[in-house]
Amino acid sequence: MSWERLEQIVSVDSPWVRLVAERWRDEAGRLLDYWRAERAHSVIVAAVQGGRLLVPRPMFRPGVGRPTLDLAGGRLPAGQTPLEAAPAILRRELGIPAEAVRALRPVNEVGWIVNSSFESQLLFGVLAEIDEAATPAPELLERAVPYDMVGVAALARELECLQCRAVLQELLLTMGEG
Repeated sequence: MSWERLEQIVSVDSPWVRLVAERWRDEAGRLLDYWRAERAHSVIVAAVQGGRLLVPRPMFRPGVGRPTLDLAGGRLPAGQTPLEAAPAILRRELGIPAEAVRALRPVNEVGWIVNSSFESQLLFGVLAEIDEAATPAPELLERAVPYDMVGVAALARELECLQCRAVLQELLLTMGEG
């Protein structure tokens, strides 16, 4: 016997998240109540320009109550692919206009599960090649680090965001594969 959803107990809806409490019967026949969150998927964009990875300024994160250093990222709007969402994220987080984006490629073809016990959210990574003549907005750019094994690994150790670290880890694994 597999798990069976018996009923939805309650749902709390907001523009950002839908919280759902459900009652399940597990394979042993036990009744269990679980909360889960339904959220829009995440897109993390690694912007590379002239051999350097662009890092946005730290932003305040209500979940931890302070600014954190992250890569450019945001929620995936309904009906868009991660590659379609990437230019708007780059414009918002680094001030890079869409016409300065020379190429986009997915870091992962299938979304990674963020927290399978509690959320339906998936994470998508995108690698963006930025025209060398483009100028990121100085007020939005924290710094640029070398886009090589050493620079990316050092940045990955510095970032607290697990989603950003996952994207950087995947980039490290594929560096040198052409």
